[in-house]
Amino acid sequence: MSNQMERIAEKFKGNTEVKILSYTVDPEVDTVQQLKAYAIKHNADSKQWHFVTGKKRALYQIARTGYLLNAEQGNGGPDDFIHTQNFALIDKEKRIRGFYDGTDSTEINQLMKDIDLLLAESHYKGKK
Repeated sequence: MSNQMERIAEKFKGNTEVKILSYTVDPEVDTVQQLKAYAIKHNADSKQWHFVTGKKRALYQIARTGYLLNAEQGNGGPDDFIHTQNFALIDKEKRIRGFYDGTDSTEINQLMKDIDLLLAESHYKGKK
């Protein structure tokens, strides 16, 4: 998944309209320092690729209700765990535009095409 995310980051490097968010699934273990080391290891540009941590309950609620990445019920407690291989494409209006298997290079190719389409759509709307 990280290698696929690197491909996306490289393709859209410098494009200020494209942001990448990577959320920790284990905020008690993934410290800010560990996330920073991970970002460095994966050549993440901190202006574009952001690594997010916080309270487990809030992160899991966002995954379940904001990004619809996990249908299982949970409360963010000690025994609750979410990990998905899916990437979500979100537009500027915070609408989900697609889900892609982050372990499948063909799906990531489609994600990058869809990002290009979304950027073109955004530019078209901006000219109207």
